[in-house]
Amino acid sequence: MRRVDIAQLVTEVTALLETATSETGQLAREEFVGTAADGMVTATVSGAKELLDVSVAARAPRTVDNITLGEAVVEAVRAAEALADERRAEIMSGLRLGGVDVDTFLADPMSLVPHGRDGR
Repeated sequence: MRRVDIAQLVTEVTALLETATSETGQLAREEFVGTAADGMVTATVSGAKELLDVSVAARAPRTVDNITLGEAVVEAVRAAEALADERRAEIMSGLRLGGVDVDTFLADPMSLVPHGRDGR
């Protein structure tokens, strides 16, 4: 049965944390812009999902009611947040620990532990 090299695992975890900290810090400084389907509202969020800006087309207040305009704002913000989520997933997919991608490890921490006679 294959043994888990704890020292190697600690080294990998340390490197992973440094990389993750750097990448998420960079992500937080990125901006993502989403637009409502009608194009009348755009929203900008940071990678940390902080709302940075909402822009409403000048014609919007004259052409749609307040409820519809509010729904368009929500739609634009959610679209921007979805782009931030996609970028975060892209960053996470590149992180590996013990030969296992981080998403798999977070879903199943036992994925690092060898099982059975052949170590799998």
